[in-house]
Amino acid sequence: MAFHLSTEQTATFDRILADAVESTGALFFGVTTAEKAIYMRAEGKKLVDDPSSDPIDEDTLFWLCSQTKMITTIAALQLIDQGKIALDTPVETVLPELANPVVVTSHDEAGHPVTTVPAKEKIRFGQLLNHTSGLDYMVDGTTPASGMPIAYSHSYKDQDVSAFFRIIKGSLPGVPLRFEPGSGYAYGFSTDCAGFIVERLSGKTLEQYFQDHIFAPLGITSASFYLTPSLKDRLLPLSYRNKTGIIERWKRPPVIDRNPSHVRVHIGGANLYASQKDYLTLLRHLLQIKANCATHPILSRASVDSMFSPSLPPAGAAALQVAENDPYLGLPAVGAAQFGHGLFVNMVDVPGKRRKGSGSWGGWASTSFFVDPTTGVAAVFGMQLVPTGDETHMRLFDVLERGVYAGLIAKL
Repeated sequence: MAFHLSTEQTATFDRILADAVESTGALFFGVTTAEKAIYMRAEGKKLVDDPSSDPIDEDTLFWLCSQTKMITTIAALQLIDQGKIALDTPVETVLPELANPVVVTSHDEAGHPVTTVPAKEKIRFGQLLNHTSGLDYMVDGTTPASGMPIAYSHSYKDQDVSAFFRIIKGSLPGVPLRFEPGSGYAYGFSTDCAGFIVERLSGKTLEQYFQDHIFAPLGITSASFYLTPSLKDRLLPLSYRNKTGIIERWKRPPVIDRNPSHVRVHIGGANLYASQKDYLTLLRHLLQIKANCATHPILSRASVDSMFSPSLPPAGAAALQVAENDPYLGLPAVGAAQFGHGLFVNMVDVPGKRRKGSGSWGGWASTSFFVDPTTGVAAVFGMQLVPTGDETHMRLFDVLERGVYAGLIAKL
């Protein structure tokens, strides 16, 4: 069934977004069906502390952070569709850097690993797509409280992927894991490693692979790992909420190296730039594949289905339930939270919001999205506000999502 939004609801969205700018900085909200975008609006100035700066618009660039993960997962699933790899393929056959990992068994008071044991199981390709590999941002004790891993913020000028693995391995005898591969859930470097495998099997950088196999087929022109001068002019700078709650421009050094000539390692879990309008285009294409109405699908229906299907073992689902205890999502008791390939999946209807089997995720700099194939609607809500977990962002996204479902009207 096709939908549009009521005139009353679009006016309500306009008011909510305009009123929110003072407490959030600039922001973008977009809603799409499988047919077309049914709402898009950008509000605010590019520089939060300069009223004379240009306003943002639909083509403003965002640092996607972990929104990048879904795109890398799509590339990985394309390799499966092409028969180049399987979910159960041991990743060490393509990425020997992940051979002989170790499971961390104890930490010191500072959070650094003290003892390890060799992993008994090999890491499989599918485990990189649902975070069951054991790779964990926090297990090595080097990720700061801000949540941005050193392996992401490091400058890779004149370095290659081996430097990435040197950082996460440190002085340990192997790449550290939280648990035996396949036995739990831990959010970490899995998607980055999937991206490295895409590069090695395709013979292309992740940038070129994305351009050739995802962005160009969908007409996406803003997305890139390279913040070229023309793209940088369109970038919404980071802002942060100070101790008094006031939004200020981020005036510290960049969180990641933004010099495009220094991008030698393509971080498929975090370092892509794109407009949220173009990201909405990608979400719309997933809806089209699920609805069997995509003209030139970039993924098989089976691969897209796997993105929205539960794939965690019981221990992993229990761990995710704790990790995703978001009061604004409103999931009930254990069993409601799962993870598919590249997407968090809710296993129950959320009253007034997304339906059972919807996929969602977001990014470190306050961006969020969901895709609801049952209803046939998807939405993205983006700011560039750090640190992650901003309560105002989560509250607004809850209000906006509820407005989507309250304002949907079936097209006759």
